[in-house]
Amino acid sequence: MINRLPNLQAILQVYAVIAVMLSAWTITAFLWKLSAWLLILNLGEIFTVFSYVIVTNLVESLIVLFLLLLACVLLPHQILRDDFVVRGGILSIGFIAALMVFVKIEMQFGLESRTLLLIGPLAILLLNAVLLSFSSKIRFLHSGILWISDRLVVFLYILVPLFAFLFAYVLLRNIT
Repeated sequence: MINRLPNLQAILQVYAVIAVMLSAWTITAFLWKLSAWLLILNLGEIFTVFSYVIVTNLVESLIVLFLLLLACVLLPHQILRDDFVVRGGILSIGFIAALMVFVKIEMQFGLESRTLLLIGPLAILLLNAVLLSFSSKIRFLHSGILWISDRLVVFLYILVPLFAFLFAYVLLRNIT
């Protein structure tokens, strides 16, 4: 079973893409709301909200990575494992982008417009499927995903200690 998984470097590169996308999205939303929170919350409460949000990010990113690794184990090796960095990167970017578009449309138009709510994410998922099927034939896409995922690993040096520190804070806060 262990030989059905990609190597550790490939897993780290895909995790870096997932963690950076989710963290950037969350930190942007947090900073957008921070000016209003400064009026009604003290710094300790704002830090607690930030801690819970980042720990939720950690759990979300690990779930996405786990689903990709599960697909890697269940599917034949030539579909996902052999080119895990590129295909896993495309899958994770596509699914997270579809989620971002869904949330943005839902915030803007609400749940009343159900067809509009699904058009954006379905268009992104369709584009994701096309890019996934032609990822080995389009050289600049293949090398671009490899380059981006390799560069984003540097952010794990910041995110992993931040995740660990804030996870310990949330854990201690809930235990005591």
